[in-house]
Amino acid sequence: MPATTRMLWPLLLAVAVVPAAALDWEADTVRVTIAPFQATQDVVFHFRNRGRAAVALTDIQTNCDCLSAAADRTSVAPGESGEIKATFTVGDRAGLYERVITVRSDDAKEPTRLHVEIEVPETYAIAPRSLQWKLNAATTTQTVTLTAAAGLSIDFSEAVATNAAFSARLETVAAGRSYLVHVQPTDTSQPISAAIRIFGRDKSGHAIVASAYATVE
Repeated sequence: MPATTRMLWPLLLAVAVVPAAALDWEADTVRVTIAPFQATQDVVFHFRNRGRAAVALTDIQTNCDCLSAAADRTSVAPGESGEIKATFTVGDRAGLYERVITVRSDDAKEPTRLHVEIEVPETYAIAPRSLQWKLNAATTTQTVTLTAAAGLSIDFSEAVATNAAFSARLETVAAGRSYLVHVQPTDTSQPISAAIRIFGRDKSGHAIVASAYATVE
């Protein structure tokens, strides 16, 4: 046997005996768009043990406290199928959210990473979201425009500043559709800030709180 072949043989043998992962995943990414005002969304990842020995799931973690995940079994016999169910809590989120579930098992050295992509629709548009006044400037009024998303009717009824150094007044332009929020500082002689909370409900009674922000700096 040539010297080069003798040198490569142990390496080839080592590569040949490295076992492949036994768990076979139906998909490693789930994409979903949820309905407006939906509180939670479940996604499921299916797997099957294609190996000849039982596989133990040793750890399941997510990269956000808004996503929980658990398997329907911790030991998977040869030929057996199972699933990992994840639940995304929407809260006040809107937009596209990408989260990762890391699954460790005793059949593979490296963990499996499952990807959850959830599109949370906007229920309203607000602009501008941030209002600013310069120190010692005139205490002029600035206005925020608030509009319900297409297909939705939202009755906003009150605007409240979290700091009494600002006033906030809600004006209805078209009931259920369009509103103005007029914000004014009472004093600009020192740095101050506040959140402007606008409270409303849709036709089904879902509570909605829109937010804008005001600062003097």
